[in-house]
Amino acid sequence: MKKHFFLLFLILAGCSSAPVYRGTGVNCRGPMPASCGVVSTGDEVTSPPNPSTSIEHRMQGEIDSWMGTPYVYGGASKSGVDCSAFTQAVYRSVGIDIPRRASRQSAAAQTVSRNSLRYGDLIFFNTSGSGISHCGIYLGNGEFVHASSSRGVVRDMLNHPYYSSRYVTGGRFL
Repeated sequence: MKKHFFLLFLILAGCSSAPVYRGTGVNCRGPMPASCGVVSTGDEVTSPPNPSTSIEHRMQGEIDSWMGTPYVYGGASKSGVDCSAFTQAVYRSVGIDIPRRASRQSAAAQTVSRNSLRYGDLIFFNTSGSGISHCGIYLGNGEFVHASSSRGVVRDMLNHPYYSSRYVTGGRFL
């Protein structure tokens, strides 16, 4: 019984409209999706392509090791992480140093159009109404991974109305 109540609590808490990010620097505020899971938009959902290069395989291993890590603003460990620390850690695992904040990661990356995204590209969102405020890593086939304020490190679909309407640009470091 306790297990079921705890699971229900986590589901309900994960779908709250809490701000994505608080504090100084990057400010990732904004309403969360009405549904916290991937929703069907009528498009066929396929699994992301398998990593094809050695760097991509190492990157995927690092991503997998972070899945489920809780969100903590300013956090940079597997005890709790925010969006830009997550992307920074994944890139560091393959020997690439990128800036700490989402807005600085966007400025430092080579700009990539949405229809040219490929595995490992960073994707940037405006969730606060005032510039780049959230980021994730594109996996392919419209899927990305990020540190969600309500669900921790998870996979989501870029075509979800919440993310699609807040998408700003893609960036490449690979």
